[in-house]
Amino acid sequence: MLRDELSPDVSLETDEELPITVHIEELVRRIMVIIVAASVVMAGAFIVSEWLLNTIWYNFFSNPPNVYAPFNEILTRLMLSAVVGIAVAFPVVVYETFQFMKPGLYPNERRYFLSVVPVSLVLMFLGLAFAYFLALPLLFRYFIFYSEDVATQGLGLRETFNLILMTSLAFGIVFQIPLLMTLAIKMAVASVRWFESKRIYVWGGCITVAALLAGSLDPTGVAGLMVALTMIMLFETTLAGLKLAGVE
Repeated sequence: MLRDELSPDVSLETDEELPITVHIEELVRRIMVIIVAASVVMAGAFIVSEWLLNTIWYNFFSNPPNVYAPFNEILTRLMLSAVVGIAVAFPVVVYETFQFMKPGLYPNERRYFLSVVPVSLVLMFLGLAFAYFLALPLLFRYFIFYSEDVATQGLGLRETFNLILMTSLAFGIVFQIPLLMTLAIKMAVASVRWFESKRIYVWGGCITVAALLAGSLDPTGVAGLMVALTMIMLFETTLAGLKLAGVE
């Protein structure tokens, strides 16, 4: 069966085939727009990066950071500015991606794309907020308590910020689980009953993914454990919510 027989609201834009060079030129142009937007935000963020760095640092610690190499401070500020630039410019990435794909999408597919993206963004920021206000404070309290009897606290600036940013990113990705489960059911790839029957495998997958995401950041394994527990909690909560909503 042809695609236009399956979809009642076919877009006439898809009837015209353009040369591959036109698509490549458009792709390059849209990538350049994204790079420029991210660069502008990054430049602005770098101006206030010292304030941002201090604000984040003293949210977790009372003692000033240690700098163990000459360029660690400037490199940390650049890294922080880059992350802010990408995060703030992410709506531009979504918009340019949608505009590039738009001619090849039917109206129902466009509506679907536009409904999924805001949800994904909200879940991403919820994950970042969860990491910043709950997971990371607990993690750093554990680290300090774990070592206070045998060593003096001397947290390195760059190393600590790497941990903060990577852990936040891990939780931002993990918080996409409800959306991915809902999409899988909507696309008939899985069902609530299927998720229930595969619960033990899903839990095992959560533990494995958590080990890959956070294991290299924390040799004690606590960060990985927190990520795994969060993934399992999101899986079970989403499953319960779908069942309450009558989804099968």
